Amino acid sequence: MNTQVEEIHLRDYWRILSTRRNVFFSFFFMVVGIVLVYVFAATPIFKGTTQVLVDLDKNQTLNFTEGGGAMIQMKDSAEYFNTQKEIIASRSFADRVVRKLQLDKNAYYMDLKDKAEKTLLATFKKNIKLLFPEKAKPVNPFPDSSIKTELDPDLTDIILDNTEIEIGKQNNLIKISYLADNPTVSAAMANGIADALIEHNLDIRIKPFRDAAEWLSARLVESKESVANTEKILQQYREGKGIVSFETKDNVITQQLQELITQLVQTEGKRQEAEIKYQQIDSVINSPEKLATVPDIMNNLVIQGLRTDELSLKKQLSDLSEKFGDKHPQVMNTNSQLAMVQKNIIAEARKMLNAAKTEFEIASSRQVSLKRTIDAQKEEVMDLARKAINFNVLAGESESNKQFYELLLKKYQEASLSSGINISNLQVVDGAVIPDFPEKPKRAKYLLLAVMLGLFGGVFAAFFMEYMDDTIKTAEDVEKKMSLAFLDVVPLAAQKDGTIFMVSEPNSPTAEAYRTTRTGLMLSSAVNQLKVIVITSATPNEGKTTTAANLAVAMAQMGEKVLIVDCDMRKRSLHNMFGIANDSGLTDILIDPARFSQSVQRLDAYPKLTILTGGTSAPNPSELLGSERMKAFIAGAIKHYDRVIIDTPPLLAFSDPLVLASLADGVIMVVWGGKTPRALIQKAAQLLKGSNARMLGVVLNKIDTSKKSYYYYPYYSYYDSDQKAKKKRKT
Repeated sequence: MNTQVEEIHLRDYWRILSTRRNVFFSFFFMVVGIVLVYVFAATPIFKGTTQVLVDLDKNQTLNFTEGGGAMIQMKDSAEYFNTQKEIIASRSFADRVVRKLQLDKNAYYMDLKDKAEKTLLATFKKNIKLLFPEKAKPVNPFPDSSIKTELDPDLTDIILDNTEIEIGKQNNLIKISYLADNPTVSAAMANGIADALIEHNLDIRIKPFRDAAEWLSARLVESKESVANTEKILQQYREGKGIVSFETKDNVITQQLQELITQLVQTEGKRQEAEIKYQQIDSVINSPEKLATVPDIMNNLVIQGLRTDELSLKKQLSDLSEKFGDKHPQVMNTNSQLAMVQKNIIAEARKMLNAAKTEFEIASSRQVSLKRTIDAQKEEVMDLARKAINFNVLAGESESNKQFYELLLKKYQEASLSSGINISNLQVVDGAVIPDFPEKPKRAKYLLLAVMLGLFGGVFAAFFMEYMDDTIKTAEDVEKKMSLAFLDVVPLAAQKDGTIFMVSEPNSPTAEAYRTTRTGLMLSSAVNQLKVIVITSATPNEGKTTTAANLAVAMAQMGEKVLIVDCDMRKRSLHNMFGIANDSGLTDILIDPARFSQSVQRLDAYPKLTILTGGTSAPNPSELLGSERMKAFIAGAIKHYDRVIIDTPPLLAFSDPLVLASLADGVIMVVWGGKTPRALIQKAAQLLKGSNARMLGVVLNKIDTSKKSYYYYPYYSYYDSDQKAKKKRKT
């Protein structure tokens, strides 16, 4: 069956809240009550806060550069703050706080530890452990490893659970807070944790320098030994080679070689000059007339004097020859003198030749000697160069070791100096003071939140219950959700089912509801078209028999002749409602139609009403109700009565209502409002529609009008108040 989708208005929400007000108020008062109990019963927790300033200018690390100095690098501030936060939240730091403040000897923390061990959760865990045998501890595969153990893990947990860290976003502050039920403890612990952080930070800053100093100290010893060894080897090499200084000797030998080469060049020149002089003189020695062509001979002073004498004698001889003749003694004497002078010139020239030869031989010998000396000097230079190679290798290694030693010594001095500087980049700028008011529970805040949560949660719970409630409770539900006609609402009466309200309480809202249903049926169609009316329900105990009886009485009170028939043969109850016998009824008439007059009953209280009970039990009610005799009975009843009201069994339990619905002019379905699920009602309506039955409408029965969720609430409230007033007057 298709349902109509209608626009939801605010009044629909208000109706839901009004209907579910018990759920709303229950949730609201439950939440507020729980919070009230908590805020007034919970132990007050105080919060001590210490603010630590971080000096980023001192946030530095040591880095040794290749230039031999220590370069200072600045860390990233965000990274540094996150690191500090993780340090404070670590177990090792909490253990440091426990050790520093000697909490294992503090009576307050010992008592706190005992209370923690006696909590319900701790006791439960302890009992669970007792149920299982304790396993043997595994063997430590690293017995020699140094694993630091905590002083007291329980105290470490307490510190971690009660410590809060807040990093400043707009400043360089770290807020360290500690929560405790004692205000003095909260302040003292916040300050103690801050002091521990400053010490820890200082240790971290100094430790690299100390480690570096220790490492450099060990390296210095090794480097010093290496320098001593290389110097010793170098000195032994000098002594073995007999050289004080390779550089000095190299310079002397090289200088000597240069001088020898210079002398060799000079000697070579002299030898060449002597050789030329000798060859010139030797070439003319046997030709006196050519002696004058040799410059060296002509430059000889002796020869020059002899040449002067020769020229003088030649002139004298020429004069004498012209004067005296060749045979003249003076001419002959002069010739003898001239011959002697010429002989002396040749003799002097030979002396010069011998001198030139001697000079040439001396120069040649000198040249050869110098070459041998130079070759020896070159060999000495090469030998010294070969020795210098090994020497330079040893000297270089020695110098390198010296430089490395000096570098290590410098670094060691820097690290030793830095390790002794006790300056931290953290300092307390606002120490924790003893708080005057507890941090939690914040009663006003919690109560406000409880009220808000109660309001919104109550609304949600109300709407959730409404969503989960798949029942029909109002006329709108019938018309919009079920697409069925709505007749009226029958209020939940104080009496139990089976009451004839039209007689016992004629002025009650219940009686008025039945009158409204009667009027609606009579106005819905022509009177002669609605003779036979079947009253049924989807499930048992929805009040269909009560509705059938009161509707029949209401129609009879209008002057109509009404016959009410109990067709619920498996659970006959109509006779009990009217207080009559059930000796003979419908079953007996269907077996023997002649017994009609004996089976029907009339009461003085209902002059126009005829009652036909179920009668004796029948083994086959469905076949009996669907028989031709049943059709004939209804056809005969229509002739004698204005209305025939048929009470049937539940529709989803038995098929009898479907059989009777096909014989009736219309069907009224009684629904227990707020009780019967919508799916069952829809299924019942579909069954009736499938049997071509005419659905007259739905009567919502047993509706609690005290919930203020219906349009007729004012009327019922006035009636209820009036009834209460009457009872008071009677008493």
